[in-house]
Amino acid sequence: MNSENVANIMMRALDYVDPRLIDHGVRTGYCVLRMMEADGGYDKGTVRDMCIMSILHDIGAYKTEEISNMVQFETGDVWEHSVYGYLFIKNLSPMPEYAPVILLHHLEYPRLKGVDCSDETKKKAQILSLADRADVYRQMGQQQPVEEYLKRYVGTKFSKEVYDLFLKQQKQERNENGGKDRQERECYLDRVLGAIREQPFSDEQIEGFLKMLIFSIDFRSEHTVIHTITTTAISVEAARRLNAGERLTEKIRHGALLHDLGKIGIPVEILEFPGKLSPQAMNYMRTHVDLTEKILDGQVDDEVTQIALRHHEKLDGSGYPKGWKEADLSLAQRIVAVSDIVSALTGTRSYKEAYDKERTLSILQRMKCEGLICPYTVDVLTESFDVIMEEVKRQCRPILDIYTGMKTEYNDIIEVCRNL
Repeated sequence: MNSENVANIMMRALDYVDPRLIDHGVRTGYCVLRMMEADGGYDKGTVRDMCIMSILHDIGAYKTEEISNMVQFETGDVWEHSVYGYLFIKNLSPMPEYAPVILLHHLEYPRLKGVDCSDETKKKAQILSLADRADVYRQMGQQQPVEEYLKRYVGTKFSKEVYDLFLKQQKQERNENGGKDRQERECYLDRVLGAIREQPFSDEQIEGFLKMLIFSIDFRSEHTVIHTITTTAISVEAARRLNAGERLTEKIRHGALLHDLGKIGIPVEILEFPGKLSPQAMNYMRTHVDLTEKILDGQVDDEVTQIALRHHEKLDGSGYPKGWKEADLSLAQRIVAVSDIVSALTGTRSYKEAYDKERTLSILQRMKCEGLICPYTVDVLTESFDVIMEEVKRQCRPILDIYTGMKTEYNDIIEVCRNL
């Protein structure tokens, strides 16, 4: 996976949250890119970083009900998603230095001037803010040229310096496009991905962004916050005991890490429904596998993708979404499928407490005898259950500490922000 792959995955995943936000991040990123080019003082690495931050700038909204508010030009209380976004970038991303930019990207210019942070952070927050509002205004379908509309907010929402950058990039773009605004999605996407491609991320940074995206889904609920890391840890421990080999074990790890990515498009009220889902809601829940496929398609090694997509299949063909049978399912896919079940059983949910060892193993043995799940994986998990779950706890502890810290920090920060 390369930098362009991870950017595509982030854009696709976030687009599934709400149709009103489709492509908003990349359009905002395009405007940010052009404004930074118009400024002329930013190196390619900084431009790349701001393109990524533009894609992710509303990531905190996916834990809130603010979307209806955000897609209006005159917004009300936007601190909730700004603070969550700040916490995700600070605690979970490989670029924590950009967290203040996300936190402050809705703060009006006069109040921003009094904030205790660097002038460069303030300028980047303003660039992101103006680009964000310019896109929202354009999507409203208004007839007045965007620069004329934004001019009324110079000094109240935006600094004159940043507004002048916007005018400069607008003029340059229209000169390139025969006097018209550029509207083609392909242009936005190509330019933003081009900026990301020019300055590749390291493998460690790529994995950091993926984990941040995946954990932002889990962090929507206290009940799901460690499900992904638990499934991944169990999968890896089972693979090692089944002598899967280093290369395949690494693919299993990534497949497990990505297995629930599509849940970003499932409403929280379904994910956290306190009881048995209705048939209609269950069918909706099951679409998370299809969404995962659409997000990962063409961006990730196919073997890893198939591991992620087949975690709800059963050996007798009774699983979903494809009804694959034993002959269709590789060892790697079977390992993650069983590990996902163990993670679900041993974790808490809105409708259940965590199952103990005896009950969990009893369910696994029953499913094994019924020909539903991999007997070899069940056997190694049964044999080494205590050791494996101790390792799972060790790996989950830092994530839980982050989660606890984020909840505390959120309460502290949001009160300060609302009084700015």
